Amino acid sequence: MKYTIKTVHWAILVVVLVVCIALSGCVSKSPLSANPVTPTTTPIELPGTGPTITIQNLAFTPATITVPRGTIVTWMNQDSVNHLIVSDAQGSVAQGALFTSSSLPKGAGYSFKFNNPGTFPYHCSIHPSMKGTVIVT
Repeated sequence: MKYTIKTVHWAILVVVLVVCIALSGCVSKSPLSANPVTPTTTPIELPGTGPTITIQNLAFTPATITVPRGTIVTWMNQDSVNHLIVSDAQGSVAQGALFTSSSLPKGAGYSFKFNNPGTFPYHCSIHPSMKGTVIVT
């Protein structure tokens, strides 16, 4: 059998096409949202070095916590709905709130370092009936 340049080019094209089709079956066709990464808001300090407030059943537990100055407090959402933690000064941090998390889905956390003594009430801006207080000594 005599091979020409044209025959060889067609053979290479067929092989490349077959390889592309075979490889396309190896790639997941599910969207990125099908396997989401659990987001965590950017902490001011690393979480896990101080007490944790659990968010569950549309409540903060404990609702009031007393910590020494310089403590990092972490909130962890164990609820099936998102929560957004905001200090009671109205608005975002830019508008005067001491701290504001991003929207926290289940499993996500937010940490804040309390450098100054005082009483710091906070709430969930999505569910305003959820309230808590951090007392810093």
